[in-house]
Amino acid sequence: MAAQGFLLIASFLLILLVLAKPLGSGLARLIAAVPLPGVAGIERILWRTLGITDHNMNWRQYLLALLTLNLLGLGILFCLLFWLESLAFKPQRLPGGAWV
Repeated sequence: MAAQGFLLIASFLLILLVLAKPLGSGLARLIAAVPLPGVAGIERILWRTLGITDHNMNWRQYLLALLTLNLLGLGILFCLLFWLESLAFKPQRLPGGAWV
């Protein structure tokens, strides 16, 4: 069991070391606002389609966006918990939520 745990930790660290350089350089490009090759066109089309602009939000717009996303997340969580019994791949076979 100790050998298996050691191999698990060693493999995790090896994967972490292998992925550190490419993920780090990708994050550095993202922070420096350098567009990723091949993604700039898709991103421009997506921004135009969704109506995203480059201007700053005031506090009311920010509050509205924050509350909207939180309510959306709450609704998704409610649906997930309420219909838990009909979801696939649940090893504990927990029942769904009840109204009472």
